Amino acid sequence: MIKVPMLLLIPLFVMSVSSLQAETTIYHWVDKHGKSHFSDTAAPGTEQIIVENKNLMPVNTSQPKIKKLSEVDDLSLDRKKAINYQAEIISPQDDMAIRSNDGALDIHVKTTPEKESSQRLQLFLDAEPLGTPQLSPTMRAFNVDRGTHQIQVHLLDETGKTLAKTQIVTIHLKRAALK
Repeated sequence: MIKVPMLLLIPLFVMSVSSLQAETTIYHWVDKHGKSHFSDTAAPGTEQIIVENKNLMPVNTSQPKIKKLSEVDDLSLDRKKAINYQAEIISPQDDMAIRSNDGALDIHVKTTPEKESSQRLQLFLDAEPLGTPQLSPTMRAFNVDRGTHQIQVHLLDETGKTLAKTQIVTIHLKRAALK
């Protein structure tokens, strides 16, 4: 059997008994072996302890207005609309020549404030969406044809609505040609 010091049990007992009523009377005594006992019934030689529960709150007859789920959704949407997101392509730089013989192009985007986990980034190459929206601010386009291209990234909310757009960056992709 696990022995627990009596001083640890007293507050637990007092809290459990006192949580039932605003004021509770309990009785305490120590037996001939030195063990403490508690009871709600008085016995000869017991000490009376009155416990007051100060954690009770009065019942308020006027109930606070509980918002409907649709009102809560509207409020959270209003807060999201109020955030003015900014997005910027930080790499590659505008009018940059890039050599990539396999046509791979890495794009790095910064959003301010930092995007939420439910928001996605959609890469556009020459005004056409490329791939599916993604979480990562680092994107890679594969097998891009050589030549001049324009890239842009849109920050999308969970419904697909555009929250912010980056600047349009023009790049010149150079690939080796086989003759």
